[in-house]
Amino acid sequence: MFYDEIIYLFLALILWGSWPKAPVLPLGLLGLLFLGKDLLWFLFLHRYLSGARDSLSFTLRQQRLPRLALLFFFVDIALLGIPQRLPGDLWALLFYLHYLLPAWYLVGRYEKRAYLEGLPPGKYLLSQLRLFLPALLPWFLALAGFEVLEALWPGLPDYVLWPAILGLLVILFPYLAVRIWPTRPFPASHLRHSIESYLRDQGIRVGEIFLWLPFGGRVLTAGILGAFPPFRYLLISPALLAALEEDEVLSVVAHEAGHVKRHHLLWLFLFLAVFVVLIYGMLEPSWFLFLALFPRPEWLLTQEFRPQLWPEILLALSLAAAVILYFRYFVGYFLRNFERQADLYALESLGSARGIISSLEKIAALSGLRQAPSWHHYSLAERITFLYEASRHPELIRRHHQNLRRLKLLFLATAILLFSGTSLLNRGSLRKKAMANLVRGVETRAGNNPELLRALGDYLLSHQQEKLAVEVYTRALRKAPDDPWLLNNLAWVLLTARDPEVRNPLLALKLARRAARHLGAPEILDTLAEAYSQNRKPEEACFWASEALEKARRRAKKNLSYYRKRRRKLCSHASSSP
Repeated sequence: MFYDEIIYLFLALILWGSWPKAPVLPLGLLGLLFLGKDLLWFLFLHRYLSGARDSLSFTLRQQRLPRLALLFFFVDIALLGIPQRLPGDLWALLFYLHYLLPAWYLVGRYEKRAYLEGLPPGKYLLSQLRLFLPALLPWFLALAGFEVLEALWPGLPDYVLWPAILGLLVILFPYLAVRIWPTRPFPASHLRHSIESYLRDQGIRVGEIFLWLPFGGRVLTAGILGAFPPFRYLLISPALLAALEEDEVLSVVAHEAGHVKRHHLLWLFLFLAVFVVLIYGMLEPSWFLFLALFPRPEWLLTQEFRPQLWPEILLALSLAAAVILYFRYFVGYFLRNFERQADLYALESLGSARGIISSLEKIAALSGLRQAPSWHHYSLAERITFLYEASRHPELIRRHHQNLRRLKLLFLATAILLFSGTSLLNRGSLRKKAMANLVRGVETRAGNNPELLRALGDYLLSHQQEKLAVEVYTRALRKAPDDPWLLNNLAWVLLTARDPEVRNPLLALKLARRAARHLGAPEILDTLAEAYSQNRKPEEACFWASEALEKARRRAKKNLSYYRKRRRKLCSHASSSP
């Protein structure tokens, strides 16, 4: 699996869904800017990749491509506002992928690594896509299923989506991989018999051993997929088999066996699951805590008491930073040491590091990547040096296992503490404190301006702060007693509040009558109809619901269906009354 592509795909989904809405560009201008940006991306890729001097510099540039693709993807979100025209995570997947495809094509065209040179760019692109698809398809399946569930169950929370994606990745990835990737069963031979004997001696069961054939079988690699035996597969590329002797191949198999014996795949899944649960458990309370403690809450809102964009931008960027810090640095540290632990397993199970060292030396010589750094692997040179040291000083092996065991226990203890802490948080109390802080700040700005106070009341009502909204509307009415929208909005809260202590249908009827005398807008007449209905005057309710519908028709209101439903409902009550 490509760790970089998966992490940056995760980032793309977060940014697509969490970035605040900005003004939408005209369609023609949007299309022109989008095509210009894509042309710039292609020209940049051409210059960037063609400028690599050797295999090492080319590999480093290739490793940066997912990050660079995310920058261009970010332009689609932040400047072009494409998520507003194409909402949904499926579009995020497609848009991010459309940056990777030309990148993969041009990587094939300018390839500098000797063992991959000469492969046609189209075949290179197809190999990359096939390599990526087993990780991508579970995302598509989970997202498509989520869209269906959301249509059947509106408001389905996102924390249902991510465990579904992770579960599908764990279950489906190995099965899909060996069917989508170019593979064929490892032929019966003395070498296959030796591999099977070794795995049997180590107590490791695999469903099948495959020859791994991406990029024409030229890649110098091997891998083991799947945490559970029925869907666990060992893959070895023909190029690696051609380069190594039998004892060296067995040492590579021993390295992969080390990942299984040390349960590295299960730990990787645990790292992913903990991150998802913590993000969704801590995101809302952290946001409310920020709002509650922010010293200048008026900066969070516009003059009309609509939310400013910058706090939402800060939240989205904080989420993106959390993904990078957690996976690239925290999980990356574990992955590098898991690789080292797998190398040590080859030394321990075979009794010598000669095979694994010589295999790494050959891979370094053939690839030209001896010093190539990686955030999830130590470089080949570092791995070879450590194996030499571990062979001479066995206490390094014990120390490495011990340190890794302590770190895993520390991770588990920290995760449990964080889970316990988030479960004990009183979200309701934090929400109230956040809203109280906002109210204190914006009341200073609003002063006694009735229009600003009405906007504040509307804002509070949109956040279910009904009692505060009533107080603010009442305060505004003292300054503007004949404002029809103030009268209407206060009446509507008194009619529809979820808190029974806030409801007051009789006062609401008086307010609604006053509002209707000043302004016969459909919304105001609809409130008046509701007030008559709740005061058990169905005939008047039906009359004013019909008037509201007629006014809406004359003014060409878009939501005529709402007024039709209201009239049908209120007039049915009138016809059924004695």
